[in-house]
Amino acid sequence: MLNHIILKIKKHSLSELIKYADTNFGIGKLELLITKNWLNPFATAYLNFRSFPIKQAIRFPIFAYGRPRFYCLSGKMIIAGKINTGMIKFNVTLQGAPSNMSIQSEILNYGQIIFKGKGEIGTGNKIATSTNSTIIIGKNFRIADCCNIGCLSNQIEIGDQCTITHRCQILDSNYHFLADFNNRKVAKYSTPIKIGTGCWICNSSTITGGTVLTNYTTVGSNSLVNKNFSNLPEGSIIGGVPAKFIKTGYRKIENYDIEKKINAYFKNSSDNFYPLSEDDTPEKCSYFNRPNN
Repeated sequence: MLNHIILKIKKHSLSELIKYADTNFGIGKLELLITKNWLNPFATAYLNFRSFPIKQAIRFPIFAYGRPRFYCLSGKMIIAGKINTGMIKFNVTLQGAPSNMSIQSEILNYGQIIFKGKGEIGTGNKIATSTNSTIIIGKNFRIADCCNIGCLSNQIEIGDQCTITHRCQILDSNYHFLADFNNRKVAKYSTPIKIGTGCWICNSSTITGGTVLTNYTTVGSNSLVNKNFSNLPEGSIIGGVPAKFIKTGYRKIENYDIEKKINAYFKNSSDNFYPLSEDDTPEKCSYFNRPNN
């Protein structure tokens, strides 16, 4: 930390240093602290002991922040894998997120929610299951703010290391039957959803029943995804209404060390593109080593 501060002093003007001090140590830092959602011990205890088997509940795998809404916890939650205290953060303030962070997240669980590992769920989200339905969420996940995940009568599976950004919807059902009088029939209104490893669902997108996404798929903002894309190669980009294949050969960079190198490059260069080295393989770029996770 000391070396970092000395480097700042050498490189920046006095006004920049004052701003840095205010943001990291002064009133700016205080503002961030007092306005974020704080750990709520009562909501944390209630959510864990109401939802998890007792052997898991006593480990407090979920920390609840702020004032979340628990409309029904008659269903159950399970940690499928290693349990760590506070491994899942619910209704946590994701500072800098684009959405309104003062809205509280909600759970309506009649069915089953299975977590395979650590992750975080921001503010303003609604996660709902009905009887005999299951939501499975892989490890190292992030669900940002103001998302709606509803599983009515099937299964929604979200793979490891997925990012669901602000204002997205993942709904396995249309919630109402629609009569087709041309063909005199009514279709099922609920079908499963499967989202592969490392997918990135960009803001304001809707994923509907029947969707299948291959690993490391990126869904462009404001898209409607409503079909099986399992024939696409890994690392594809899809988007539009309805979503269509755009191109392939892309990965969201999760490797914190590579991301630091790229940020440093753009701070000191006017180039629009960072040149990937031969050593920067797709697998290395996707390697998850985020700090504080």
